[in-house]
Amino acid sequence: MKDQVKQALDILAKHKRVAYIPQVEENNTAQNDTQSKLGGLPYLRHENDWPTCPNCKQHLQLFLQLNLKTIPEKASDGLVQVFYCTNHEKECETELEGFFPFSEAHCCRLIRSKEKSSQFIPGDIEIFKEKIIKGWEAKDDYPHYEEWFDLGLEDEIDDDVFEYMEENEIGTPLQGDKLFGWPYWVQSVEYPNDRETGSLMGLLFQLDSEDHIPFMFGDMGTGHVTQSPDNENELAFGWACG
Repeated sequence: MKDQVKQALDILAKHKRVAYIPQVEENNTAQNDTQSKLGGLPYLRHENDWPTCPNCKQHLQLFLQLNLKTIPEKASDGLVQVFYCTNHEKECETELEGFFPFSEAHCCRLIRSKEKSSQFIPGDIEIFKEKIIKGWEAKDDYPHYEEWFDLGLEDEIDDDVFEYMEENEIGTPLQGDKLFGWPYWVQSVEYPNDRETGSLMGLLFQLDSEDHIPFMFGDMGTGHVTQSPDNENELAFGWACG
């Protein structure tokens, strides 16, 4: 089996990507700033800049803030922010179909930071513990089996070899929170399309249930922040569970 696995990895090698695992540090003195972080307080352009949920009217929880100047590759300008409604009492996730990209249960945006952030802490939600991203660990990442057909790989690797690799997490997409790489699909391939151009959007960041954010997507699901290749402002978030 070792020789067969090596052959399979050689086949997959041309599709290998680099994923970056966030190295985090809890911040007990959270403030509204431009640091890359999971949870905590976002940079705000003005005092009314924190998004709210159209269903329950509460402020959305910050899940992710990426300072694009500090990411390890494809660095650019601006802050990517992902907010999500965590109000279970009003069932906003269900009412607004928060598992689908472009749902009003969440807000994904790219903003520019020029001046010092407005300082604001909403009183209607309990803010998640802020975890500052202090660095990134690069790891090899491979496409999910569900993507093999589109890549022309479905007939190149035997099913028994694939099953062995999946059981031992060899040549498979990394689970957990990560920047770039290949998505870990819980169900089928679910890249959204740019709403204007129709182009398939690509993975920017994967958010896993209860990794760095104390939140579960359905039954231990996985979420994906995607970005359009045609328009950097076209961002989406969706998730699925088994």
